[in-house]
Amino acid sequence: MFYGWNRADADRSAIGGARRFGGRFAVSSSSSSGSAVVRTETSGHVTFITINRPERRNALNDQVVAGLVAAFEDAAADSNCRAIVLSAEGDKAFCAGGDLKAGADGGPFAGDISQPGHFVLRLFRLISESHKPVIARVNGDAMGGGSGLVCACDIAVMASTARIGTPEVKVGLFPMMIVPAMIRVIPRRRLLEMYLTGEPWTADQALEYGIVNYVTPPDGLDAKIADLTAKIVARSPTAVRLGKYAYTAMQDMTLDQQFRFAETMLPRIAMTEDAREGFAAFQEKRSANWTGR
Repeated sequence: MFYGWNRADADRSAIGGARRFGGRFAVSSSSSSGSAVVRTETSGHVTFITINRPERRNALNDQVVAGLVAAFEDAAADSNCRAIVLSAEGDKAFCAGGDLKAGADGGPFAGDISQPGHFVLRLFRLISESHKPVIARVNGDAMGGGSGLVCACDIAVMASTARIGTPEVKVGLFPMMIVPAMIRVIPRRRLLEMYLTGEPWTADQALEYGIVNYVTPPDGLDAKIADLTAKIVARSPTAVRLGKYAYTAMQDMTLDQQFRFAETMLPRIAMTEDAREGFAAFQEKRSANWTGR
């Protein structure tokens, strides 16, 4: 299945046109020989978002970022969606970060410095603040911005053959845009080692340092993703949604603010239809029928 949009959004004007395919959309891109640079498909209550630029190791440019932004916005608005999986085409690279190819159109290192904000930040905010769980399916190397995407997601499953790193210092740059996402996940000394040396880590090291939740053989990725998503979608969508909202909000609060916020959120959740159904199902020793309300 293909993904795209038909909204006249100025931030997406670089994408090119959107073509209709049997009720679905595909984003056309001149840099990808007319193929969609971002694809989405839905299986049950799970939305799969795939970066489709394997010829450039799934590197980010404005077209890819705009496609990802649109995909995450639509998944957020889709009441059927209860979990999101972010992955990439091929088995070599999850995402190589910003496109460093000479003259690469729309690379994240180019832009109008007179304008506040950076187009990549919108993507990272959407992922980090998503009220629906986002799982990174790390099928290959995650470098630079790719490592930031992994850290922005809630859960990460990594192929044993993949690596993760931030090589920016090797080309005279620093991974500024991904620091906010990574600093919340990786301990200070480990993160600074990664940034200052530019050396990649193996999947086993990523697991040891708490960057990913699981490491599997490449042919075991999908089974682990299926196991995780099945467990998530079987739970109360309301509890998951409000729980993620509360968790994200409390990250930047003081301890006293966290306590006060938590005591306002608990009765809010307890008053939902899902909570009432959950209590009833527990008492009646049956499976709950969640409404998501």
